[in-house]
Amino acid sequence: MGSSEGAYRTALVTGGSSGIGQALAERLAADGALVVLAARRAERLHAVAEGIEAAGGRARVEPMDVTETTAAVARIRALDAELGGFDLVVANAGVGMKHKGLPSYAWEAMAEACHLNFCGAAATLTAVLPQMVERGRGHVVGISSIASFAPIPGRGGYCAPKAGLSMLLECLRLELAGTGVHATAVHPGFVRTAMTAKSEGALPFVMDPPTAAARIVDALPAFPAAIDFPWQLAAAARLGAALPRSVRDRVMGTAAARR
Repeated sequence: MGSSEGAYRTALVTGGSSGIGQALAERLAADGALVVLAARRAERLHAVAEGIEAAGGRARVEPMDVTETTAAVARIRALDAELGGFDLVVANAGVGMKHKGLPSYAWEAMAEACHLNFCGAAATLTAVLPQMVERGRGHVVGISSIASFAPIPGRGGYCAPKAGLSMLLECLRLELAGTGVHATAVHPGFVRTAMTAKSEGALPFVMDPPTAAARIVDALPAFPAAIDFPWQLAAAARLGAALPRSVRDRVMGTAAARR
């Protein structure tokens, strides 16, 4: 579990080969944690690990596809036992929708996002929760999205699993109360990653991955229920979600027409 300075002894970060995951791993390692980097791209993981070690940190590479949930859970449990228990587990691996010329409501357009962004994340977060509870310490963190706050036309396959992830973390937070184990949902706005690089629309308040990682890691010691940033975008999204459906439909319909 984190100290008052926010340091963890051991941390697992999925999606650690790039973007927010890489930045989180680098920051956690700089704070003294042994970081286990998990992702599908082994070559990229090794490059990230080399950078961490060159900077004086400690990193371990674990190629892993969290959509293969049974295998991923078994491997995370084995690592937990080997390393004396994870203090922090971050379910960061995620992907956007892949239309491939299909309408956004086609299963093929949303399948990977649904499997990875919810099932893979849920498997990661819960893999060693019983062990954490038994130890009386631990922190599980899921990287959701501000897009989980309200429906966005053409993005159902992304918004829905992210909303499910946020709800899962809220349920876990309540269920874990008093156990010494904590759950936090992170709702970032636009971050410069491979996913946003493909966007043709505006990216208000966009930030780079190290800045996003700093926002997250700096907030973790307080074990917040949620970390939402930037506040301007989060507030606007929550306001939009609170609008009467008839008003929200008109607003979102207008926004969709402009795309």
